[in-house]
Amino acid sequence: MAVVALGLGASGSRRGWMWAIAVPLAFAPVAYARLRLFTRLLTPARMHAGIVWGAAAVAVAADALMVAQLLTARAGEGVSILQAPGVQWVGPVWFSTHALAALAYGVRGLMRLAARPVRWTASRVRTRDAVTDPPDGSLGRREFLQQFGMLGAAAPFAVSLSGVPLSYDFRVDEHEITLPHWPPALDGLRIAHLSDIHVGGAMDRARLQHVAALTAAARPDLIVHTGDFLTHRRGDFDAPLYEALASLTPRYGQFACFGNHDFDDPDRLAQRLGAAGVVVLRDAFTTLTVESHTVEIAGLDFGFDRDHRAASAARRIGRWPARGPAPRLLLVHDPSEFAQLPEGCADLVLSGHTHGGHIGVQLGPERALTIVGLAGIPDQGVFRRGDMRLFVTRCVGFYGYPMRVGIPPEIAVLTLRAPRAGTAA
Repeated sequence: MAVVALGLGASGSRRGWMWAIAVPLAFAPVAYARLRLFTRLLTPARMHAGIVWGAAAVAVAADALMVAQLLTARAGEGVSILQAPGVQWVGPVWFSTHALAALAYGVRGLMRLAARPVRWTASRVRTRDAVTDPPDGSLGRREFLQQFGMLGAAAPFAVSLSGVPLSYDFRVDEHEITLPHWPPALDGLRIAHLSDIHVGGAMDRARLQHVAALTAAARPDLIVHTGDFLTHRRGDFDAPLYEALASLTPRYGQFACFGNHDFDDPDRLAQRLGAAGVVVLRDAFTTLTVESHTVEIAGLDFGFDRDHRAASAARRIGRWPARGPAPRLLLVHDPSEFAQLPEGCADLVLSGHTHGGHIGVQLGPERALTIVGLAGIPDQGVFRRGDMRLFVTRCVGFYGYPMRVGIPPEIAVLTLRAPRAGTAA
């Protein structure tokens, strides 16, 4: 990939030069992890040279397949053999294994560096007459540690393989959300929340139809989409998306905002979604009547200018009619924008984008331990800010990191509740 990037750069492509710099930086941790894994797995066992060379050949073949899948990922029609059953997951599992190993080795290195002063202090106070001869059984202990180290080195493979069945294990999760100013007459309104479908590649027609069937079976009154329908691909790859969405006919319709992956040709996307029955709200506001009551629904485009998001959101929302007694739902792709929205601009903000944290440990329907969450970014579940509430779905699909690890996808079905007398929302 670096050689191809250099060739593109030499031909005058600025993007080629960018990739020529980015690829070595991105794959350096992977290369380091490869060296450590092979050292741990092969050297202690003193395997026959043929086994070592065979393992190296398999690794190179997996590298080639991973790169081929990466280079064809944005093609409208992928190379069929690269997406064949049993083949399409080789690249993602291979990449994930090395990425997790690199992360583990990095954390271990930082911990050892932090512990170095402690070890130095302990060595200084240690008595000089300590026994220096190795005790009986030390060789057995060393062999045990070597075998344990091999198991530790194999752990990233096991964790990555576990992500294969999990990544598209679609499920409906029910959530009840009490909103401080939600009208009692609308208590029980059911909303299906879909996000980050990322059509294309493994998110094919069969999987999209399965998502649509599960969503319809939940019998929502309303369906909302919080962006990232696409994956920056070319061609007519997205046709199955509109077929699936057109099969959904909730009583009060479908509404959507756009995410950061939806701007290659946003007008075309909005037109095709509209033809499938989805109302796209691009910095726009609309109303619908539910049981003779007005409900406001609004949507914001993804805010690419992160340094001015608060001012941008206030300006766009300020163009809408002033809020009255009607409840308002606001669709915003990125949940990190919740903290920058004008106070009281909506009763419920719905977001996706984080894929529920993507990598972590799911502790319950709305709780997980993820790096995204530890970084202070809303990853999944309900968050509060004054009388406003934010719901972040774990999303349907994913993009970027090539598989989910520990965090399942979600078709979220929300039942909105009015506060009961004498209870706080």
